[in-house]
Amino acid sequence: MVKKQIYSIVNYNEAVQTMDAGADHIGLVPMQTGGIPAHRVPFDVVDKIYAECKRRGVKSIAIMLNKDVEEMFFIIKRVQPDIVHIAGMDYTANQSFADRLHEECPGVELMQAVLVDDESAIDRALGYAKFCDYILTDSGLAKDTGIGASGLTHDWSIDRRIVETVGIPVIIAGGLGAENVAECIKQIQPFGVDSLTKTSYKFEDGVTEKNIPEVKKFCERADQAAMEIGLK
Repeated sequence: MVKKQIYSIVNYNEAVQTMDAGADHIGLVPMQTGGIPAHRVPFDVVDKIYAECKRRGVKSIAIMLNKDVEEMFFIIKRVQPDIVHIAGMDYTANQSFADRLHEECPGVELMQAVLVDDESAIDRALGYAKFCDYILTDSGLAKDTGIGASGLTHDWSIDRRIVETVGIPVIIAGGLGAENVAECIKQIQPFGVDSLTKTSYKFEDGVTEKNIPEVKKFCERADQAAMEIGLK
């Protein structure tokens, strides 16, 4: 089935509820410099969430929103995620980063975000696919320094071409929620689909909280769409 990836978890209880609702991947931003502090999860809470992910067979993802490579590696070694997601525009992964990750953090996979602004995204995705384990396509730039979190969709025909050409798993993000995830899956046939904005409550101080009923609908409709077109 298509993997359901849910961002951005901030506490243990909502992580458990998100997994109960059907998520296959859980993403969060471990404590790091820069950006909006409300989105950063203390290491002790990350440990607890990732232990629950491991117990359930859910992939744990650490989202990096900074450009300090040494800090990234400190965090990766400290929290030991299944996947590290490089989401910034100021720093993107390269072959050297991938080689170091494989050497110093064996077993941790690499995901690179690709901004789908025009067809140049295809070439960028092909470049990253030479050394990454996953590509995540997304829309717009967030105030918190990363690619995504805009709540906007983009041109899915570009995503479809990326899926058809890169040869590694592609996860689609960008304005996906229960109302459009099925159509996204039917048009693109990706490895996975990601939701943040459309499955979250957002408060004035910048804090977000997962809307668990919407997470559940998102996961159910993704599963149903994948079943209808025979994706496994």
